[in-house]
Amino acid sequence: MRQTDLAMFQAMNNAGGTGTTYPWVEAVVRLMRPAVGAIVLGTWSFMMLTGQENPAVNNFASEVGFYLFGDRTLFYAQKK
Repeated sequence: MRQTDLAMFQAMNNAGGTGTTYPWVEAVVRLMRPAVGAIVLGTWSFMMLTGQENPAVNNFASEVGFYLFGDRTLFYAQKK
């Protein structure tokens, strides 16, 4: 089961790197990820600070947070 999870996280980590497009297109796609993550986490922060809790926004923000930090933490733990 761990190998399946690890394979899934490696696929998520490598997503977007097709190599069949121009290098600048691939760079733009990879640069969009942090921007989208910042928008989602910024929206979640704003809604939490203003008291407008929404379960859908909470779930999406937790998924983005795990994508940004959880898989890296898992890879780090696997190396030790």
